Amino acid sequence: MNNIFKITIIVLVAIIGISLFYIFDNNSQNLDVGLVAPKEIMAGVPFDFKVEFSNQMSSVLKDVILIVTIPDGAAFVGSNTEKLVDSKDIGDLGQGSLVSEKYNLVFLRGINETQKIKVLVSYSLGSSKYEKESEQDIKILNSGADIQIKAPEKVFSGEEFEVGVDYKNVSDVDFYGLEFSVEYPANFTFLSSDSKPDSGNNVWELGDLRKGSEGKFTIKGSVIGPDNSTVTFKPKFKISLGDKDYFVELNDVNLVISPSPLSLGVILNDKSDYIAVPGDSLKYVISYINNSDVPLRDAVVRAQLQGELFDLGSLDTRAVFRKSDNTLIWNSSNSPELNYIAPRSAGFVYFNIKTSNNYPVRRLGDKDFILNVKVEIESPTVPQSLNASKTYNILKIETKVAGSISLSSAAYFRDADSGILNNGSMPPKVGQATNFTVHWDLRSFATDFSGIEIRAKLKDGVKFTGIAKSDFGNAPTFDEKTNEMVWNLDKLPANKGFVDDPAGAVFQIEATPSSSQIANYMPLIGEATVKATDAFTNNSIELKVDQITTALPNDITIGQQGGVVQP
Repeated sequence: MNNIFKITIIVLVAIIGISLFYIFDNNSQNLDVGLVAPKEIMAGVPFDFKVEFSNQMSSVLKDVILIVTIPDGAAFVGSNTEKLVDSKDIGDLGQGSLVSEKYNLVFLRGINETQKIKVLVSYSLGSSKYEKESEQDIKILNSGADIQIKAPEKVFSGEEFEVGVDYKNVSDVDFYGLEFSVEYPANFTFLSSDSKPDSGNNVWELGDLRKGSEGKFTIKGSVIGPDNSTVTFKPKFKISLGDKDYFVELNDVNLVISPSPLSLGVILNDKSDYIAVPGDSLKYVISYINNSDVPLRDAVVRAQLQGELFDLGSLDTRAVFRKSDNTLIWNSSNSPELNYIAPRSAGFVYFNIKTSNNYPVRRLGDKDFILNVKVEIESPTVPQSLNASKTYNILKIETKVAGSISLSSAAYFRDADSGILNNGSMPPKVGQATNFTVHWDLRSFATDFSGIEIRAKLKDGVKFTGIAKSDFGNAPTFDEKTNEMVWNLDKLPANKGFVDDPAGAVFQIEATPSSSQIANYMPLIGEATVKATDAFTNNSIELKVDQITTALPNDITIGQQGGVVQP
């Protein structure tokens, strides 16, 4: 009988669940939501987006809310671009009632991409709440104000070139208050434009642009940069819609700097990826090659030193040193070979310098130091193929400076500050156990470190009492397999222990001297090994710290011979 009752209950629950699913699904299906919008639009051209839905159910829908979400890069015309969600409280919707809401939208970026507009309608029916979602894909074509930026694919460093700007209204609407601007790369020098900029050197007011109207102008300038590097121009235009100004982003224009007729190379200590340390000796070799078919005369090489860790007093070079901007200058006066660089020939200059012995750390955030050397070479001789006032090249070499990590290791018998009570006799006696606390203080300089591991083996007659703690990260643990104390830390921030307290750990050991150690200091823990990874240079670092004995030089309560083992 009980089994029949249980089966009946299970069947009823299943029937109710299926019925509720059907009711919920049916209620959702009986709310028709229609979206009306063009499948394709032009960037910068406003368009209407309509949402329509009707109540096809036999009951009144309560608390109806309509939410329209547009993607980043779109805007509700008349609103700020930060507004990406519009919510409307429709109220109650009677049987057969129709709601129609229209939105005026504009896309400001995403040319040649497909974007989604999402719609959600929520409502209450009885004591239950329901939602109906819908979405519309819209393909963004080219800009309605078709602005073409025409630039050469490649130019030489320092060469003058023109950027053409052709614009035309290819849409079915008129644009008002049109303004074109371009963000130049940092190494671009503006020379002129046949249409005078209205603001600075990169903003042009094009005014009202009627359907089919067009115009053009050119920008002249030059870029300076390393061979084969890419520079990017970022154009956009501003339109006025609904008393609001909107910026429409256009596709970036990229330009590659061709290898110069006068090439440059820099190498440090015979390596292309050298990592320096404080107190290091550095030798920079600057090489150059005349790749042209004409001799280059009166060449000048400049090397500007940038970085606080350069020890300028140790500079060794035949170049002239300009103190105002820390620049070395080689010319035909101090390097006669620069007077005439034959076609297809090469040469080099060099200088020696040291890094400072100490990191220039003054605050916690002073880290990740870099030595920069910006090298330039130029000659007034210009090959016929080059449209420039001089033959020029530039190169920058960045050298990372490794950080450092240090560990101080000390033991104490009387150590009230640690909060750990050490028992036993002092001086230590044969066969009697004495407790000591071992302190590890870890410091870092100039860079963050990761994967830190410290290991030290317990000596014969010494064991871990199980008491350990740390004021930074995990406490040390005992590795029974290797008989070592181990302290692992995931990370150690730069300058820990320099501008604040070091990362500290303390653990207690118990030492029982043997008769063979009478009249000597008893070894407590062996040499500590520290392994870590410099997070800035990715270099692995390993250092060792001397072993600890019962001499206890850091415990001021122990005399000079106070740690000698007694019978």
